[in-house]
Amino acid sequence: MNNPVTDNSACCGDNALTCLCIDKRTDLAALNPKTLLCVGGSRSGKSDFALAFAQRFPGKKAFVATMQKYFAAEDGHSPNAVQDPEVAKRIEKHQKQRDASWITIEEPFNLIRAAELAKKQNCAIILIDCISLWLSNLILAGKSEEEILRQAEELADALKTAEIPIVCVSGEVGCGTVPMHAQTRLFKDVQGKTNQILAASCQAVVTVMYGIPILLTG
Repeated sequence: MNNPVTDNSACCGDNALTCLCIDKRTDLAALNPKTLLCVGGSRSGKSDFALAFAQRFPGKKAFVATMQKYFAAEDGHSPNAVQDPEVAKRIEKHQKQRDASWITIEEPFNLIRAAELAKKQNCAIILIDCISLWLSNLILAGKSEEEILRQAEELADALKTAEIPIVCVSGEVGCGTVPMHAQTRLFKDVQGKTNQILAASCQAVVTVMYGIPILLTG
């Protein structure tokens, strides 16, 4: 899975500087952690990779969908809940990617509860897609940074003690500029910190760039 390049001249030439090049592109068949964090930018292929990883498991599989079909309050009783046509189209597209072995658990707020439900239904693996939408939901529900990160820590603790494999898909927002809008800055802050929290708790972390999965840890 990991193929070190021992000839440093391949990247440094005769330069006095030294370097070590390591090819850590991930072989899906060789990756077998109990908990996996899959991170990438928008349209990087992170969800496709996570789905392919989870699809290898036999038996029933749980897809925890954090995208809200309807924009409503956390209690689910908002009288002004409406469905976004683009959201509906995206949900339909993702549903077609999953075969009959998958069950879908729609949970925009309580991921631990969703994982417990999947366990009760004897699922072989849980795929959470995605952490970024979950954070957005909590921000829009009026949660503070401290409350959100506390929930991230609770999720991380649940990952450490997971009895069945769990895959988390999350967005990478650390390569751009600092946003001007306060709420957007809050999202970027909690996204970056949550990624760090989850990465520290998962047995393996993969980043996906241009459809190429790269193993960071594990």
